[in-house]
Amino acid sequence: MKLPGIDHPLVLLRDIEAGRAFYASLGFTLTPVGKHPWGTSTSLAVLERSALELMGIYDESLIDAMDVGGFKFGRHMRDALAEREGIALIALHPGQGAAEDGEAMAAHGLPYQGHLGFRRKVKPPGRDWDEAVVSLGMLVDPALPRVSHFVAQQHKPELLWVPEWMQHANGATHIAAVTYWAPQPEAALNRLTAMFGPAVAVPGGHAVQTGQGVFRVLTDWAPEFGDAPRPNVVGPAAVNIDFAVPDLSKVAAVATIATPGGLAVPDIASAGNVLVRFVAA
Repeated sequence: MKLPGIDHPLVLLRDIEAGRAFYASLGFTLTPVGKHPWGTSTSLAVLERSALELMGIYDESLIDAMDVGGFKFGRHMRDALAEREGIALIALHPGQGAAEDGEAMAAHGLPYQGHLGFRRKVKPPGRDWDEAVVSLGMLVDPALPRVSHFVAQQHKPELLWVPEWMQHANGATHIAAVTYWAPQPEAALNRLTAMFGPAVAVPGGHAVQTGQGVFRVLTDWAPEFGDAPRPNVVGPAAVNIDFAVPDLSKVAAVATIATPGGLAVPDIASAGNVLVRFVAA
């Protein structure tokens, strides 16, 4: 079994409102800030086939809530944010379901903590308050904390894929790729190929094609990103998100660095220690 692909990266921020304002300046529509039961705050840019999640900490007293297999989501996020801002985890589309997919990946030898279910309050535009019901299959490798994932299953998808939230001034339709910087790439590649299938050589490293988006693992930055700044991280770690847009001219005013694959946003700090790039859909 192979997992379907990228659902949404989680970008950890010390100031979620500042992050929301920055991503709005790039042409994204952001959902109102919501709260998870383990103390993290959340705001999303909901795309047609994927999403971006901005995340902060609103209450450290809750970070040890809802332990699953020794994994505590809130504590993992708090500890990662204490280290630095940036992409902490990547959520994946479900195949059979969060729990079933997690168990299937465990059979492939990947660490699997178990199934985590939760609810959070949501108020789509023009509707009453409701509760999103979500199941997560946690696939976190303690040896690769920044190359870890979870399967995210929305049981009420209509509360997330809301037409008003999916209209973006930049025209973004989906996440085309996520890039890992990995000077020693073997462990990251082994993990990704176990989930998605073979890797192929690309300029600067390797790529693993999924049913939704590409994971790159790079050891050389310039062939893919040219003069664009690389986030300052100790790899392996996710450092870039490529957003597909139908018209690159719509983002040329904010994505001012031309790279071999698209237009990159120069301000990686305001993006949460992430290189945001727009590529042709």
